[in-house]
Amino acid sequence: MEKIKQLKSKGYEILRWSEKYTKTDMVYLTKGGFWVSFGQMTSSVLSLLLVIAFANLLPKETYGLYKYILSIAGLMNIFTLTGMNNAVARNVARGNDGALRTSVRYQLKWNILMFLAFIIIGGYYFSNNDINLAISLWILGVFVPLILAFNTYGSYLEGKRQFSLASISSIISTTIYVVGILLTLLISKEVVWIIAAYAVTTFTSTILFYLITLYKFKPPLKDEGDTLKYGRELTFIGLIGPIASQIDKVILAHFWGSAQLAIYSLAMAVPERATSLLKNWVGIGFPKFSTKTQGEINSVFYKRIFQGMFLGVIASVGYIILAPFLFKYILPQYIDSILYSQILAISLIFAIPNRYISLLLVSQKLSKRIFINSLIQSSTRILLYIVMGVWGGIMGLIVANVSMSFIGLLVQIKIWRSLD
Repeated sequence: MEKIKQLKSKGYEILRWSEKYTKTDMVYLTKGGFWVSFGQMTSSVLSLLLVIAFANLLPKETYGLYKYILSIAGLMNIFTLTGMNNAVARNVARGNDGALRTSVRYQLKWNILMFLAFIIIGGYYFSNNDINLAISLWILGVFVPLILAFNTYGSYLEGKRQFSLASISSIISTTIYVVGILLTLLISKEVVWIIAAYAVTTFTSTILFYLITLYKFKPPLKDEGDTLKYGRELTFIGLIGPIASQIDKVILAHFWGSAQLAIYSLAMAVPERATSLLKNWVGIGFPKFSTKTQGEINSVFYKRIFQGMFLGVIASVGYIILAPFLFKYILPQYIDSILYSQILAISLIFAIPNRYISLLLVSQKLSKRIFINSLIQSSTRILLYIVMGVWGGIMGLIVANVSMSFIGLLVQIKIWRSLD
């Protein structure tokens, strides 16, 4: 025990010593970073196991249809309060615990619009005799509005700096989802049943951890801040964001077929999860960003950008080397995805800086600049996806993705520096 204490003490000293070079609270970052990295990596491994199962157990057309349905569901996010989670995280970080329950109640009322949208779109496909697609959308219409309201517990935990609990909940939630889908794949290959398993397992884990969060922290009923107002502002600012995030998949499935969407989705599987890991790691600093002045942030702004790009280069090169072996031995049916996936990995270089600046804008409550940033990036992304996707299929969309990562960084740097 004494030896362990000495090692901890030495490690603490090293971290504090390194702060004069990194200009960061390395003890805080290491503690939070461990839990975020552990949770995200474990969840990513479980998700990749599921991707492997999809690739080996389902025809490309069925897997592509599954991804297409989820993309339509993603488009329905325009009818929900997409900015509420960031607003909750910010206000909880400032001591306003009542933001959680107030925002959830408000979201449940608002999400009735999403429920109706699912019913109407499902009815459209039903009238066109696409029964499986219609039923799938109706199932999602029941569960997704509830999931998107109750999953706000994650933002509450982020604001409370409860990174360990957030990571544990993520791991357990992903496990429930993966096990549920795998059991369904062994019983049926019908897309309706797979969608039902996705909806039920995701809702079950979400409501479970929402209730656990209420029991453990007992947040008050009343919001003492401007959570709802700021959440509405962020939602309006990012109104076309859901379209920008899903339109590539819809275009590919519509113009090139569901099998091509399956290839595209497998190409994105690992880079997307690596990007998510890097972004979540940066998110550890969000509670602290909310308490800093713009002057304090500017003193290390470019240092953080270059540090993030350096880590991104390491991640990108590592994956480019690893990708051929990954597909050859684990996803042999999708060898066609290798080159696409390697090119897409270039976007990892810009993942940390992009996330860093976007969090700065939210933490400083710069609504006007967040709106400008969202409008420019989403509009450009949609335009690139339409032009490149219709013209070039998968390769066109891959080039559009990488281009937007770089363009987005330039746009965000320009917007942040306009504060000077």
